[in-house]
Amino acid sequence: MQKNEKSRNIMLAVLLVSVVSLTIAYATLTQYLYINSETVVSGTSSSWDVRFTAATCQATGNAAIIHDFNMDATNLEGLISKFNAPGDTIVCNIKVTNNSVVNAKLSTFTIQDGQLTYTGSGATKTADETLVNGKFQYSIVYGTGDVNEGQAPTVNDTLNSGVTRDLVLTITYPSNATLPENDVTVGAFKTTFLYVQD
Repeated sequence: MQKNEKSRNIMLAVLLVSVVSLTIAYATLTQYLYINSETVVSGTSSSWDVRFTAATCQATGNAAIIHDFNMDATNLEGLISKFNAPGDTIVCNIKVTNNSVVNAKLSTFTIQDGQLTYTGSGATKTADETLVNGKFQYSIVYGTGDVNEGQAPTVNDTLNSGVTRDLVLTITYPSNATLPENDVTVGAFKTTFLYVQD
């Protein structure tokens, strides 16, 4: 029995040495791997860039452009024109470009009529109001070659990253209209485009 106990002790010792050796061997053959990363989601100020990139206007008939658009990235303003005869028209070709890294879509598109200012007085002013009020034709459509050529912009129209879309702004004093006795100033027609991430 002493021999069996000695054998068992030796086997326990060998087993203990084996487990310790295996643990040490395992410990020397292990490697921790870590992933530490940082990500920045670009704010709109650095990655969002939808803008006007060109605007040129031409007068037809007897119309005259007195002052062309002042253009910056998000505003076209200052166009002053004069209509001298029925049928006079101003046509402006405008480019809108998405320089962003993300696609955009049109969320809002509105046109607000210009306000009329009459220089006459009394019966002449009333007659001029009747002749001019509601007569101006103002439109914005997509230009030649655009997938929506000739159609007005609508909500959800896309402007993909790196794409430029052509717009045509047309202001006309109809050929069947009559000129007023005194000058009538038509204040700014205000058009708003609001692009959002698609």
